[in-house]
Amino acid sequence: MRFAIPSRPTTFDPAMVQDSATIDLLQNAFDCLVQYNTKNQLSPGLAQSWDISKDGLTYTFHMRPGVKFQDGNVVTAQDVYYSLRRALDPGLASPVAMDYLGNIVGAKAVRGGGAKDLTGVKVIDPSTVSISIVRPGAYWIETLTSPNAAIVSKAEAAPDKEMTDADMARGAGSGPFRLKSYNVGQDAQFVANPDYYQGAPKVAGLSRPIVTDANTRHAMYQQGSLDIVDVKRGDLDADLKDPDLKNNVHFYPRATTFYIALNQKAVPAFKDVRVRQALALAIDKQQIRHVVLADRMEVAEDMLPAGIDGFDPGFKGLPYDPKRAKALLAAAGYPDGKGFPTIPVTYREGDPDIEKTVDEIRQMWDTNLGVHIEPKRMEYGVMLTLRNKDGLECWHSNWAADYLDQQNFYSTLFRTGTSSNHVGYSNASYDQLCDAADVEQDRAKRKALYRKAARIIADEVPMIPLYYFKRAELVKPAVSGLDDCLLGHLPLRNVTLHR
Repeated sequence: MRFAIPSRPTTFDPAMVQDSATIDLLQNAFDCLVQYNTKNQLSPGLAQSWDISKDGLTYTFHMRPGVKFQDGNVVTAQDVYYSLRRALDPGLASPVAMDYLGNIVGAKAVRGGGAKDLTGVKVIDPSTVSISIVRPGAYWIETLTSPNAAIVSKAEAAPDKEMTDADMARGAGSGPFRLKSYNVGQDAQFVANPDYYQGAPKVAGLSRPIVTDANTRHAMYQQGSLDIVDVKRGDLDADLKDPDLKNNVHFYPRATTFYIALNQKAVPAFKDVRVRQALALAIDKQQIRHVVLADRMEVAEDMLPAGIDGFDPGFKGLPYDPKRAKALLAAAGYPDGKGFPTIPVTYREGDPDIEKTVDEIRQMWDTNLGVHIEPKRMEYGVMLTLRNKDGLECWHSNWAADYLDQQNFYSTLFRTGTSSNHVGYSNASYDQLCDAADVEQDRAKRKALYRKAARIIADEVPMIPLYYFKRAELVKPAVSGLDDCLLGHLPLRNVTLHR
């Protein structure tokens, strides 16, 4: 199975991963206690079942018997403890583990260096493990689908050191495919795991060439060297008209929102809500949808995308209103953009749709506000590193759901002090709404709380949502059994090739 990666892997350690391309790579080698199925439903993974205490604070997982890591070691409850404790180790310094595992009792003490034992995880016997959490939350078990909660082999994964490709290749995971080799900047090669607990994959392996240029990826597909390729706007119209390609085009909805981020820590002007509102009001999202995306994506009014419970199709963000935008910017002390600093806007390399979107926004801000930006194309791993240090002023990116719940968008991205809040946004009323919604068990009440929170960030604009993502791909007729959900393609164990 030949499927290109659009950027270099940012890590080979699931406890460290943040970007969707690397997650797609690693999910084929590592398993979690629970997983999503093709119906976007939570289903058993390494845990064949679980029980939840009446107070919603303790989850007891019953492990599948006889599952082995690729290095031959049996997966036990002790490995669950080790993996979760390791992800929180201050020496490893995962940039995201606290977002997904921070609700476990004792997680904060471990991450802060004040405790060695993760007290909320108890090994009851080799096949049973319990996890206690600080606050109940209907969504919480779904955080365990995140690769940051993947179960890893102690033999290959040091407790306080990031795993390398060599560690992964020795069999650190229990997934359907094992890393065979990684050629830096070129490709990653996987072989099927014949002992996979859900049955051996139907293909002998996976070839994942690293091809950052979208046009090159498309040409490789046409030349027959790829079985699947993502399709960008520049190729899609022609592909849909090509008699040899049109039936190969497939569209996959994703729980993903593209946005412009405004870092208040790096740009003092962004601290003024009037400035953020002006920048949002000056963007014609419908024009971006039409000119760049050929009307195939939906304009994002809210950060929460369609497909996740709580999405409101009638919700409205700030409209396109250049006159009001200009007035707000003037009221903030920058009439016609005078005195406003030139803002670098960073975006990932290799995606022409993103580059065109940034250029459209550049023109809109210049024309409507007199605000000038400096587009900065950057290798994605470097961009993530700078973002994690809050070192980007303004950037175009996307938030792809880690799990299918509202909490992963509202609380994770915008609550004060979360490790994924890289824009410096803080609002006490917003935090209170998210805190209440996170633990609310009644679905209707929970939805209403998040809707109020959504209204606040729509009006205060810590990020400007642009559009919801629908992935277009060319898939060879020889490919069948491609499992998919709103998060992306599921591990490729059921793929069959008939070439």
